[in-house]
Amino acid sequence: MNIYSTMYRPKKPEGIEKQKAYIVGGGLAGLAAAAFLIDDAGMPGENITILEKRDDVGGSMDGMRNEFGYLCRGEREMEPYMECLWYLYSKIPSLENKGRTVLDDIVDFNRDEPIHSECRVILNRGERYSKVHDYRFSPKDMADMQRFLSLPESALEDKKIADFFDESFFHSSCWINFHSCLAFKTYHSALECQRYFQRFALEVRHEYLEGIIHTKYCEYDAMIRPLMTWLCDKGVKTAYGCWVYDLEMDDACNTAKALLLRQNGEESVIRLDDRDLVLITNGSMTTNSAFGDNKTVAPINRDTADLGAFTLWQNLAKKNEKFGHPEKFIGQIDKTKWVSFMPTIKGYPELVSRIEKMTGSKAGTGGAITILDSNWDMSFELHHNPFFLDQKDDEQVMWGYGCYGENVGNYVKKPMCECTGEEIMTELLYHLNMLDIKDEVLSHSYISTCMMPYITSQFMPRKVSDRPKNVPDGCTNIGFLGQYVEVPEDVVFTVEMSVRTGLGAVYQLTGIEKDMLEVYPSKYDIRYTVERLKKFAGKTAAEKLSEDDVPALKNLDGEQLRQMAIALLNSYPPYYRMYLGRDQTVPLKESVLHPEAPLSK
Repeated sequence: MNIYSTMYRPKKPEGIEKQKAYIVGGGLAGLAAAAFLIDDAGMPGENITILEKRDDVGGSMDGMRNEFGYLCRGEREMEPYMECLWYLYSKIPSLENKGRTVLDDIVDFNRDEPIHSECRVILNRGERYSKVHDYRFSPKDMADMQRFLSLPESALEDKKIADFFDESFFHSSCWINFHSCLAFKTYHSALECQRYFQRFALEVRHEYLEGIIHTKYCEYDAMIRPLMTWLCDKGVKTAYGCWVYDLEMDDACNTAKALLLRQNGEESVIRLDDRDLVLITNGSMTTNSAFGDNKTVAPINRDTADLGAFTLWQNLAKKNEKFGHPEKFIGQIDKTKWVSFMPTIKGYPELVSRIEKMTGSKAGTGGAITILDSNWDMSFELHHNPFFLDQKDDEQVMWGYGCYGENVGNYVKKPMCECTGEEIMTELLYHLNMLDIKDEVLSHSYISTCMMPYITSQFMPRKVSDRPKNVPDGCTNIGFLGQYVEVPEDVVFTVEMSVRTGLGAVYQLTGIEKDMLEVYPSKYDIRYTVERLKKFAGKTAAEKLSEDDVPALKNLDGEQLRQMAIALLNSYPPYYRMYLGRDQTVPLKESVLHPEAPLSK
């Protein structure tokens, strides 16, 4: 981050006080855009209106309670180099600690409660996967990886990840840890996968989950509530139950003239001045989510008549090619869906206690655990108490999902997507070798489940042009926000993308004289390249590379030249340690915990 340009406060764009902004969608991207309009561009808060279809803001960053327990559709994986995200939250006051910011709260919490996993992957009903740290590839897989990382994006358009790798690659620890963190599947976009590999997926000790940031409370309470509180204090207005389904535009599709919407079932039109801004969230991964519980299966909503933000995108795409091709992302539900589950366990600490002993990590500090031999490809995590503001002392919560929920379970002989909460919990207990407490766990648990038809739709194979640019070519007052926007080098399925698109749209449309924050340039950092070479060679950051670890050196003529090259690579210091806790000796050690789970043979 360049402090000189980042912390500079530019002059207000001329006439910004008289402009209005309409933000379509009250997810994180829309809220971030509102914040940047106010704090960076100088627009009065009362000139900003958020148009939200639901009855609350936050979008996919939800977290709520019903009379029986908690519901939360998804989890966020954040890391220290999400520059736009932390820039935003360096501005937002803490709701708990006067004089502090949300960023301060998050840094403090992660110093006190850092994530460090020594039970990242399990199998054989409760054994730790012994090869989880071994990222070595076969010579063929290594050559495929090097080729894949070197290809231009034009060679990856409309291609699947499986088009570039043999089956053996998908059994490597590199892929196991990568795919289970992010829900990538072999038929997902090769283009997006390469961006992830280049961006941050291969940092050293990835399998320890060091560098993963979590929050003191669920992300809704920790991040959405304080941001919305700040926006309301600034005078921002929110219209709930308001679905914008189309825009009236000029003939060139450069300027929005009116918003067409339905509010609480009534048709309405908002006429725009040419200087009014329209910031559009053009899709949501959690569109048409449906909940289930202990006895009820979460249904798959296949209705396409009302796809919320996707419908707006579809209507705009019909008007002009520059608005992209939403059909590339939303036409294959059976390839983009999965089920998540959140048990609320009341008055029965035995399950969490056993998992803490098995993993060596207290609740909240172990991150996601993947079950390698699960037919459903299940992952889950324990949360600390309180994870929700109103959580009772005797309540514990977990969250999990199944990446391949269309498969028949190992113990419960049904696809996960056809299972009740109790059946999903039973399958989890089977893999943990804890069926002996099944009846007690089920009798003390409320298990909310959620079917999300489009949760990985943003990963489907595509061309660069299939997503609209942050501000499409020629557009004067229209910007796009969220996970279905084309931002060179950055990746989707992240809160960083939500915030980055908000920042980019505001900067471009208001014309403020301030540099856009660059995507963290890890792929251009030679230290990152050296760490990757060591990881794939099965070496730690402290060990030296040899010529055998760098096949490309064999192409150099002369022993002296090869020795000089390897000496140069070994001269670079380690890449930034990602461990977030105060004890910085932890990332120098193979183990600091004492998990009871045995290693697999």
